[in-house]
Amino acid sequence: MRNVHFYFGALLLLPALASAQSMFEGTWRPDAQRASPTAELESLELIDGAYACHSCSPPYKIQADGRDKAVAGNPHYDTVSISVVDERSVRKTVKKGGKTVADMKDVIAADGSSRTETQTVTGMMPQPVEVTTTYSRVVAGPKGSHSISGQWREIQTDLTNHEEDTTYKVRGKTLTMADRIGRSFSATLNGTDAPYKGDPQYSSVSVKLIDARTIEESDKKDGKIVQINRWSIDPDGTTMHARFDDTHGHIQEQMGHKVP
Repeated sequence: MRNVHFYFGALLLLPALASAQSMFEGTWRPDAQRASPTAELESLELIDGAYACHSCSPPYKIQADGRDKAVAGNPHYDTVSISVVDERSVRKTVKKGGKTVADMKDVIAADGSSRTETQTVTGMMPQPVEVTTTYSRVVAGPKGSHSISGQWREIQTDLTNHEEDTTYKVRGKTLTMADRIGRSFSATLNGTDAPYKGDPQYSSVSVKLIDARTIEESDKKDGKIVQINRWSIDPDGTTMHARFDDTHGHIQEQMGHKVP
């Protein structure tokens, strides 16, 4: 009876697989991540050689002399260094256990209304990546302060060099994924485990065809599911909706588009 149900189900999926091949085939690029309009404003102050981040968790204040300063209470870093490049630029480096976590440069527009932060982040992906975040000014800083001072609203964040561009291929009942970071897998669309390569966070993966335009991916470490991703393609064939569930109550949603 199990074999009968298996082959019957496989026959039903054949049209969907053909459709999946045409829908998922190609290279996809995540859209820039738009910040929530209700997110907390970033509050910074740089005056008289001292830099303060009032909105950081926890807040801190250090001398902007380019030297590492101990900052306690944040699990992601334990030292911060601030250097003033010029009247519109500031460099910031954060470390954890002596190792650089992120190296950032903030540049404020000539009219002072916007700010662009470019940072090289280590540890977020298998290799360092450059991330660009843009902000708009909400409140000016105090008189005599550096132009980075004031309150800022985050607008969007994106990978500068688009390392997350992902190419999918569907051949028969097998989905192959490869991205520019070096992550890849090739798995059948029936939930069978397959090796996940290029990312130490995962050792295996399984994928299921939910319908002609939706695939569910379960990333695993030593057989345990650590993240569930669902990819859905709009009828236009060029827009993708992604949903990431870390299995601990944190869900992130993002859109992407097919690269011409």
